[in-house]
Amino acid sequence: MSIKDRLIGAFFGGIIEQKVNDRLKAASVLDAPGDAGWRKLTGNPDRNLLPTTQERMIEIAYWLYETNPFARWYVDITVAFILGEGLPYEAENEEVKAVLDEFWYDPINRMDLYFPKHCRELMIYGELCLPVFTAENTGKVRLGFIDPAEISDVITDPENVKVIIGAVIKGSAGTGTDRRLKTILPKEAEYILSPGARALRDNFTDGECFYYAINNVTNSPRGRSEYLPIADWLDVYEQFLFDYADKWPQLNAFVWDLLVQDGDDKAIKEQLANFTKKPGSVFGHNGKVSLTAVTPDLKAIDAETGARLFRNHILGRKGFPEHWYGGGGDVNLATAGEMGTPAYKMLSLDQKEIKYILEDIFTVVIDRRRQARTLIVTDEEALQFTVSTPELVSKDMTKNSAAIQQVAAALVSAENQGWVDKETARKVFAYIIGMLGIDVDLDTVVENMRRQSEDEGYEDYGSSPGGDE
Repeated sequence: MSIKDRLIGAFFGGIIEQKVNDRLKAASVLDAPGDAGWRKLTGNPDRNLLPTTQERMIEIAYWLYETNPFARWYVDITVAFILGEGLPYEAENEEVKAVLDEFWYDPINRMDLYFPKHCRELMIYGELCLPVFTAENTGKVRLGFIDPAEISDVITDPENVKVIIGAVIKGSAGTGTDRRLKTILPKEAEYILSPGARALRDNFTDGECFYYAINNVTNSPRGRSEYLPIADWLDVYEQFLFDYADKWPQLNAFVWDLLVQDGDDKAIKEQLANFTKKPGSVFGHNGKVSLTAVTPDLKAIDAETGARLFRNHILGRKGFPEHWYGGGGDVNLATAGEMGTPAYKMLSLDQKEIKYILEDIFTVVIDRRRQARTLIVTDEEALQFTVSTPELVSKDMTKNSAAIQQVAAALVSAENQGWVDKETARKVFAYIIGMLGIDVDLDTVVENMRRQSEDEGYEDYGSSPGGDE
């Protein structure tokens, strides 16, 4: 070891060691003592944030939603697009539909009121934990809510990080004992749990819950807030506007510049004494005296450019165009429609996640009623329900109608020329009609045309009356 190395070790060794330890902690969360001996399927470390960082993220996200109008709009507009007029559900079996209605409008659940709130909370905090309470005799399901700040840990299968087996909830200040809630898993998942997961799951005896997370990677079971990548920028944008607001009174201020050419102090004082500042007053002077109102040039246009730069940087997180947040920019009707495409793609992914959550909850609601024998349906009937997601963007009927007319005329010409057969032409036309949201069953269409032709006395149901074929 050289003298230089010894000197560095003597004076800076402790500091270097502390820095290394801090970075190791930031890079990976150490396993809890009770998890010793277990290994993950891939061997990769957790990608969870440090517990203190997770808690800090939650508090900052809540503060932003409460106080920052841009941050609140950011989440509210996302939820508005996802839910629209709500997520309507339908079930082919009337008894199944009645069970879903009873759950949805239950005086405690009030999903028509709370589900939009839960969607906002999922966006704000990045995770949603709903404790489940099931009546033993009837199988009715009621949901609670746990603040994500109360979650101390989310436990996964040691052999498969994709399976979340439970959530650890912080104990109250009086007891100090954590609650361990078992997550509700699909029936198939219960059979594929590893032996280690089964042993851990047996310790979760304080109830059960639904747990959902967003904006996370596979080996990071805890979710991330929508605000995490843009929290600092939201704060910078807000501070930028505050600073500009403080400067605004100065933009409206002005001073009178009284110029007396070749005048001494006495002459200037005489002019000032004669000058009145009342509205409508008259100021008389000769060619050597001039009066000008001077306003400060604080580069207001630069402030507008800066605000737009910050705003677009934040909106770019979800692909939102600036005119969605009141900024016109250089946008017309044609370009506005194209600029929204990235946002609709991002919102479509969010919508699928929300749809999955609701389908997951409905499946458990129906299953619990069947277990209590208060709903008697087959497995097939139990699963025959749908959650309809609202359209993210309204269809341009004028454009679609023109396209349908052009395609129909082209198909007629192609069929007359022998380029396509009648069956292919029907399939193409049915596909185009499907763009309007209308499902066309070609078999049903052919059967209806056959019956109509028989009723009218034509053998070839594919040709029109008076046709050659």
